[in-house]
Amino acid sequence: MKRLLSTTFCAGLALTTIAAPLAAEEKTLSGVEVKTDLSAFENSNALEFWPSLPGDISKAIASKLTIDNQSEEPRVVVSINKVAINGETTLPESGEFNQLEGTVTMFPANVAANTEAENTPTATGSYALKVSATSGEIDVPDNWIVVPPSQDDFYEVLTEAYAEEVVERLED
Repeated sequence: MKRLLSTTFCAGLALTTIAAPLAAEEKTLSGVEVKTDLSAFENSNALEFWPSLPGDISKAIASKLTIDNQSEEPRVVVSINKVAINGETTLPESGEFNQLEGTVTMFPANVAANTEAENTPTATGSYALKVSATSGEIDVPDNWIVVPPSQDDFYEVLTEAYAEEVVERLED
């Protein structure tokens, strides 16, 4: 019997595929930094379950392009500001979530990664990014078994989808 993992992924408002091929020419950044600031949601507990979330998204982004701190290409700062399950920022005891929201900001290459807030340089571009995943009913051929996605499946797919969208939206 064949097995099928049933999950639909949405990035922003458009339906997207997670394994979209990268452009023929690999993209380069001078640096990438991922931060989480969930303070806007008083009861957000996502980092209790997923303390490695910023690092995992950073690794996923870095795996899709070249990071060269000597390059004149921009530096990207990703700020994750909402981790939720069906809109709720207090995750259940299982730690499940199906939504990641944040902001992606590009800075000039020569700007230090840990610039103080009052000395923050002018960004060269910024946009909000929301990625969500839902499981749903699908038609499958006879003799197939549908395996619902696990908590780890959602985590991996959401972090990869977020990274893919960040890289996809970089200017060529």
